[in-house]
Amino acid sequence: MTEIQTCGKPIDSLLEKVLCMNILSSDYFKELYRLKTYHEVVDEIYNQVDHVEPWMTGNCRGPSTAFCLLYKFFTMKLTIKQMHGLLKHPDSPYIRAVSTK
Repeated sequence: MTEIQTCGKPIDSLLEKVLCMNILSSDYFKELYRLKTYHEVVDEIYNQVDHVEPWMTGNCRGPSTAFCLLYKFFTMKLTIKQMHGLLKHPDSPYIRAVSTK
């Protein structure tokens, strides 16, 4: 399996620093530790994501579900085949959108 390369950059340099700090401290992101496989994360996107903005709307300005899941994918070191699967996923535009952020 060929792993997707991030040009050697650390994850927190790929996203805004404040957003990264908020993702890592969010309760939702901590709950994502239970998801161990690519397919579990894809299912979570399908079931939970309803927008792909980086921040939640309203008074609670925490990181969005989509960006927490994007960060989860960063930690999983996806393969090229998995990335292609996300980009061409037929079930949800949110699955495709998370993979293009």
